[in-house]
Amino acid sequence: MAPRTCVKDFEVNFGDYVPLSTLDWPGKASVVFFLRDCPFRCPYCQNYSILNGYELVESSQIRQLMETSRPFVSSVVISGGEPLQQEKAVSGIAQMARDMGLLVGIHTNGVHTDVLEDLIENELVDGVFIDVKASLENAEDYGRMIGYGSYPAVTISPLDAVNNVQRSIKMAAENKLLQELRTTVLPGFMDKPEDIESIASSIVKCAGRDIPYFIQQGETEHSMDRNLRELSPLSRDELLSLGNAATPFLNNVCIRTGKNGTEKITSNQSVA
Repeated sequence: MAPRTCVKDFEVNFGDYVPLSTLDWPGKASVVFFLRDCPFRCPYCQNYSILNGYELVESSQIRQLMETSRPFVSSVVISGGEPLQQEKAVSGIAQMARDMGLLVGIHTNGVHTDVLEDLIENELVDGVFIDVKASLENAEDYGRMIGYGSYPAVTISPLDAVNNVQRSIKMAAENKLLQELRTTVLPGFMDKPEDIESIASSIVKCAGRDIPYFIQQGETEHSMDRNLRELSPLSRDELLSLGNAATPFLNNVCIRTGKNGTEKITSNQSVA
């Protein structure tokens, strides 16, 4: 067991928070903190308002928010943006949660592997949720999905991104912390069965067949790229088709839609 250390004062580049959520860690009630900044600029991002800018808050404010939610939750989820951009803040929030007897979940794009490794080594994380933007064996597709070449803020190479995400998935899986992998799909973005087949096939090589994999319906009207806002989201039927494409590779496939929530996909499930 890693030694428990006292949390020192720290600052958080703060985006927002949700005092009580049952969606961000399925099966658990969580208080969710959204941290600013991200190395990616995914055109379909829903949280683009916190991808940059500064709103620094003291750790005492985070503690107060956490303590207010504490009677009603069992966990803290740290999301973003990309929370692992702020290593000191994430470690501080996680230790604070530990001291209050709360579980810690991290939502991440998986690119900051060293930060995730430190959290794991210091026993500061209980659940890891990783976005898989495209096939982990196709750097070109990954680059398009993260905005590489379209947004100057994206400086990490697609190949480095893919390699880091693979490493993060393997590390979380080996430590039995990986709660779910998920891909957000929109028209023109991982919306074909062959796209999902490639993703599912690449996931197996990193984490095996039993890792929960979620295909999420992107909300086009809230996308960072204004050109996407006029498009209709993929339908439930289309997501079922994508889910069916993943089942030959993965044993635990679900789709998420705004209307129907989470639905488990069985092999060759047909549209009702």
